[in-house]
Amino acid sequence: MTKKIKIAVVDDHYLFRQGLVSLLNEYEDLEIIIEASTGKDLLNQLKNVQPHIILMDIQMPEINGIEATIEVKKKYPEIKIIILTMHNDQALMFDLVKKGANGFLLKDKSVDHVIEAIYSVDEKGFYYTEDVTKAMIKGIKNTHKVKHSLTSTSLTERELKIIQLICKQYSFKEIADLLVLSPRTIETHKEHILVKTGSKNIVGIVLYAVEHELIN
Repeated sequence: MTKKIKIAVVDDHYLFRQGLVSLLNEYEDLEIIIEASTGKDLLNQLKNVQPHIILMDIQMPEINGIEATIEVKKKYPEIKIIILTMHNDQALMFDLVKKGANGFLLKDKSVDHVIEAIYSVDEKGFYYTEDVTKAMIKGIKNTHKVKHSLTSTSLTERELKIIQLICKQYSFKEIADLLVLSPRTIETHKEHILVKTGSKNIVGIVLYAVEHELIN
C-alpha cells in the first residue's frame, strides 16, 4: 500500500484554501488531515493530529505564519513546513529558513510546483528554489558571518561531495547511486555531517553549506 503524505493547509483566505485542498485531493498519495484559517487554529488542531507537511500562509490574524512556524518547530520538530507567500522577499525567506522552514512557494505558482515541493520536502527534507538560495547567500553575507575555513569541522572529501549533492536536491537514494554506495553508508555519512556541522537537520546542512560558500 502506498504511503500517504499527511498534509495541513493553513490559510485565512477561504477560496484559496478550498481551491488548494480540492487540487491536492486529486492525488491518491496525499491526505489532507487539517484545514486551518489561522496559526492559532492550526496549533489547536495539532494537539490531536500531526501531519507530515504543513502548507503555511504567512499573513494571518491572531497568530501569523511566522509565529506559527516557530511554535510548530519548537513543539513538533519532525513536522516539515512549506511557506506560502505572495511576496518574493529575500530577507523574509532567509529569516524563515533560520527558523526552520523547509521550503517556499509563491502563490502564483502552478499546482505542479506545489506537488513538486511536497514530494521534495517529504523525501529530501527541503525545497529551495534558486531565489531562496540567493536569499540565503545574501542574508548570510549581510550578517557578516561568512566563514572560509573548514578545518575545525574536519569534513572529508566524501562528506563535502554529499553536502553539495544534498544542496542540489538529490535524494539520499540518488546520492547513493551516484557515489556507488549503499543507502546505509550515505545515512552514516549524513549523521557524521550533522555532528561536524552542528546541524539538527537537512535544512541546517544547507544553511551551513551556504554560510561556508560550499555552493554558488
